[in-house]
Amino acid sequence: MLYCGPIAHFAAASVHAGVAFATAITALDELADHPPLIDVQPSGVTVRLHADIQDLTDDGVADRARVVSAVAHERGLTPRPDLTQDVQIAIATQLPIEDVRPFWRAVLGYADHESDDLIDPRGRGPSVWLQQLDPEKPLQHAMHLDLAVPREIAGRRLDAAIAAGGRVASDVAAVRYWTCADAAGNKVDLVAWPDLPMPEDEALRLGADSIDPGALALGRPVPESAAKPSGPSAVAGLAELEQGEAMFEAFREASDLVDWPMLFWGPTAWFGTGSLARSAELAARLAELDGTDRLHLDLRAEGLAVRLALNPIELVEADLDLARRISAVARHFGTESDPSHVQTIQMAIASKPDDDVRPFWRELFGYAELGAEDLVDRQGRGMGLWFQELPADKPLRHAFHIDVSVPRAVGRARVDAALAAGGRIVASNDEEWWTLADPAGNKVDVAIWPDRDVAG
Repeated sequence: MLYCGPIAHFAAASVHAGVAFATAITALDELADHPPLIDVQPSGVTVRLHADIQDLTDDGVADRARVVSAVAHERGLTPRPDLTQDVQIAIATQLPIEDVRPFWRAVLGYADHESDDLIDPRGRGPSVWLQQLDPEKPLQHAMHLDLAVPREIAGRRLDAAIAAGGRVASDVAAVRYWTCADAAGNKVDLVAWPDLPMPEDEALRLGADSIDPGALALGRPVPESAAKPSGPSAVAGLAELEQGEAMFEAFREASDLVDWPMLFWGPTAWFGTGSLARSAELAARLAELDGTDRLHLDLRAEGLAVRLALNPIELVEADLDLARRISAVARHFGTESDPSHVQTIQMAIASKPDDDVRPFWRELFGYAELGAEDLVDRQGRGMGLWFQELPADKPLRHAFHIDVSVPRAVGRARVDAALAAGGRIVASNDEEWWTLADPAGNKVDVAIWPDRDVAG
């Protein structure tokens, strides 16, 4: 149980096997009135029963979880709860929440949820919590991240983050959550409360005062391979980055690939389908194409999002033709690309030159290094982290800001909507990016620079 509600990840041998599993669960009668959110990655399938934890108001959610697990078991797929996590962005304000929420709803293209939350209607980006501050409290770090993880890995993530140079800034709420800080003072809450309880010995080790015997963990096992995040700690050096940049430019210069807006992490397309079953059908057709072993597919009731790779360094020359073939299959299927449904969010974390903060975030999030400035989710689901080195003499005030990568075709409209909702432009290059601020001064960059420059 994470911020996004009940979530499961099942390891699969290939994209083809993952799509077959996704197709099978979309056909379940029990899910007909409650379509799940299904993400197929090259190594497995993530299934969410709701977009947000607060949507757990119906009595049938446990039964739906059971039937999904039963199909996975029948197909020999291994459950991997240790490969699930969810991120929330907390934005602090001394102004009333309703004075700032319209701005963030507009600039992120999000939807209202409850009285102080926003969620991504695409079921992709992190949720946003607007934190009301006491007007007397100094507004220093105006944003922080909340990282929700399964109960059985919270302790090892905490241990690894501290070993990598972090510290526990507050453990008054342990084991529900810990407030951690990197060497520059940037804060993040490591959260286990949605998924509590945890094993008694682990809870006591991590700071719980006492454990209610009736609240002990129910024995969900974690594979031994989950002791550390799987895969290399770094996924790209200088040579790989140069190759990725070359492929990035090749996609941008291909005038016949307008179906594929370029975002921070490469080409992405969205094809409207109108139902989860149709999304699964289109995904199955795409999985039959040669070269689809690196596809990332988000199956939704409204449509199918397709990414060709985890990030640009995985792109190869053949992907240019693969993108064309995918577009052709989609058109034959009866759908067109819709760039308004495509975006990527990353968090920028600031520090001074002498503060080596990236190892802390790498270990806490279980991410991998991409070059010298970025961290990426090994599963390809979570938002990226970019590390912004500030000049030594610049005050470290707002230590976080959000970057939103959107297609060039919708960038100016997104900015105008944010301005109409109370924001202001702080800086801009109208052909590439805008830095906006909400009424409380919290900043966000809207970036269109990754996308191709096509007239009109």
